Amino acid sequence: MNRRRFLVATGAALLPVWTGRARAAEAKTPGQAYFGPERFVEYLAGELPLVFTAPHGGRLRPDAIPDRTSGVTDADANTQELARALHADLLARTGRHAHVVISHLHRRKLDPNRELAEAAQGSALAEQTWHDYHATIAGALAAAAARHGFAFLVDVHGHAHPIPRLELGYALAAAQLNQSDAAFDASELVKLSTLRDLHARTGGSGAALLRGPGSLGDLFAQRGYRAVPSPQEPQPGQNPFFAGGYTVRRHAADPATTKVDGLQIECHRPGVRDTEENRAAFARATGDALLVYLKSRYAYAPAPAATPSPAPAAP
Repeated sequence: MNRRRFLVATGAALLPVWTGRARAAEAKTPGQAYFGPERFVEYLAGELPLVFTAPHGGRLRPDAIPDRTSGVTDADANTQELARALHADLLARTGRHAHVVISHLHRRKLDPNRELAEAAQGSALAEQTWHDYHATIAGALAAAAARHGFAFLVDVHGHAHPIPRLELGYALAAAQLNQSDAAFDASELVKLSTLRDLHARTGGSGAALLRGPGSLGDLFAQRGYRAVPSPQEPQPGQNPFFAGGYTVRRHAADPATTKVDGLQIECHRPGVRDTEENRAAFARATGDALLVYLKSRYAYAPAPAATPSPAPAAP
């Protein structure tokens, strides 16, 4: 459905209901929560150049959507809450809202971080939600880029690999990252990555951009969170590693996209996702790292807001 719907009552509040296919240019109020049909997709409108997405933190299991029978069907526990914590930290720091897009469907019903056929497995309602989810992300990125000249996408995930470290997915496989810096740069692999637009602006070594001093991996390591790739751990080696899935490949790595960079962050559970206190601590470290990164790489620093609007309550 391509038209904006009327407000509908949800408890004591009135919340806008829209489809992600609505015009990206349509004005939305920063900090306001908007919901798609059936409330399967949530969009917290923002004003910062940051867009957080959480595809695997949903809990809804409607009977109207059959269970997926192939592929991964486990949820990434507490990743929806982690995305909200990231939003809350940046709001507290800057008085301004990041964009947030959340899928509320359990992964057993829809995996929006996959191509459509695997994601929805033939369910028309799941397919509609998949389209709404990705159109909403595209709209948020377009709004951020129109306002700031660039947008930065952070796709929030959780892993259970043996090494408790952040896995930063730039759409490059472990074998590509395992190359030496010289071989990596000679192959121009950065042009296939989710930082391709940033590299086109700034030039220099692609390997240094992804894992050198001042890279996001370095900024996380400086704040006490192991990360790969980083100067401290430049290569995944033979260990399990998530390179970045459909969301970042579609919205950041695709050569057709412009003014958009980003990454997939795979977060281990202990010390990061497991408790509200640890999620808040990680959000503080991440908010600080992202603002340092945006200033150094994009010469961007948010102007203070006169009167910050309150953070929206979880649905």
